[in-house]
Amino acid sequence: MSYSSKKNIISIASGIIIITAYIIYAAGENAPLTEDIKAWAAAILVFIGIGVGIQIIGQIIFHVAFTMGIAIREEVIKTGDKKNAEIAGRIIKSEMVEDEWVKAIELKASRIGFWFVGSGVIAALISLAAGTQTVTALHILFGMFALASAAEGIAGIIYHERGVRNG
Repeated sequence: MSYSSKKNIISIASGIIIITAYIIYAAGENAPLTEDIKAWAAAILVFIGIGVGIQIIGQIIFHVAFTMGIAIREEVIKTGDKKNAEIAGRIIKSEMVEDEWVKAIELKASRIGFWFVGSGVIAALISLAAGTQTVTALHILFGMFALASAAEGIAGIIYHERGVRNG
């Protein structure tokens, strides 16, 4: 599995953690009243901030584990051999290179994410036009942004592992 695919898996896992925490919060007893839009908006902003923090921490842990895995595989830690350390360093650098192919895959994957976001905005507007509570539209927006992130990550994994056509 490629480096980019592993990175996307960590991102998806982080997203699942935050959306699960939000669902538990929204369904729990400490959730604001449905009429209190200001409290819901603040809660969503807090969860977005927590999500960013979880993503950053997850990526840092991934990169440290990835680097240690390569170092162990090349037996740098056991032997302390400079030659193996240089080889491990080159492997790490080559794995983390983002070339045009990776950028093309990210663009295709982000297009899928934008479709989910656009669909979420339209669904939220439809729910408001249908007369549902405003908090329902907020939940739809937050949920679709989370789905967009997951879909983008899944598409990135598929494109990296199966390949992608030009065009």
